[in-house]
Amino acid sequence: MQARGLFCIRYWVTKVKTRIPIVRKKGLLAAFCFITGTAKRPATELRLYISSRTLYAISMSRSFAHLIVAVAVTSLLVLACFQVPGDWNWSGVWEYRQKFIYGWLVTLGLSLAALVLSVAIGLVIALFLGARNPLIEATGRIYVEIIRGTPLLVQLLLGFYVIANAVGLENRFVVGTLVLAAFSGAYMAEIFRGGLNAIPKTQRDSARAIGLTQWQSFRLVILPQAVRLVLPAIAGQLVSLIKDSSLLSVIAISELTLNAREVNSFTYSTLESYVPLAIGYLMLTLPLSATARWLEASFRYER
Repeated sequence: MQARGLFCIRYWVTKVKTRIPIVRKKGLLAAFCFITGTAKRPATELRLYISSRTLYAISMSRSFAHLIVAVAVTSLLVLACFQVPGDWNWSGVWEYRQKFIYGWLVTLGLSLAALVLSVAIGLVIALFLGARNPLIEATGRIYVEIIRGTPLLVQLLLGFYVIANAVGLENRFVVGTLVLAAFSGAYMAEIFRGGLNAIPKTQRDSARAIGLTQWQSFRLVILPQAVRLVLPAIAGQLVSLIKDSSLLSVIAISELTLNAREVNSFTYSTLESYVPLAIGYLMLTLPLSATARWLEASFRYER
């Protein structure tokens, strides 16, 4: 059994050999299908033995199964919150909702800019790593090893207080975005390098045999195949980049994490301040993961 389309969930209860459709809903479940990327996946069967003589088989789509698990986990967290002694101060945190909104928008803008720059930096450094010129290859390798071998916190401090000060750059938003992109770009470079090296040499030879130039071979033959291979790793790195943006608070950028800390200091409500922080990051990472799964399906040649 297979769920058909983004806007349809089918759920059957089977008793012996009789299948009775009992749920077919649109709307909320369809949105969850799109976010989890499971609308077109085959259904799985969960068999429950009610008695020794009666077998009930429940077949459901993966998206519906994900919804059940998500609701169960959320319910457990809510129940655990009710067990915390003392009163919750949601009203006090609600008064500072504008700080959360502003911080979320700042995090969104910085993350989008850093995402684009990190992909570009990673692709360029990956080409450096595969260059035949020893100096170019050494430049890319030293860059990757230095960035990956030092903490992002140290890079932010050195980038803002040392390098940016030396070149006269005082805009902390620009410096934060550049440092964040440079940090993620080193990991992107290794991911792209692995994807490019995974393409067989026969693909390059075949492209040159039909008259394509070296640039055309790379752009039309090699790169699309490499992107298909590295999409899952790239998606994971981009999600990490969004969460790493929380360290930009060390250079006094009013992003979401810094604003949550300020609300905590104003209200003395730690949990109430950091729960919206987690929700804000989920609102950034879940659409990114869904987009990556959609792109991965689009680049898949074998269905």
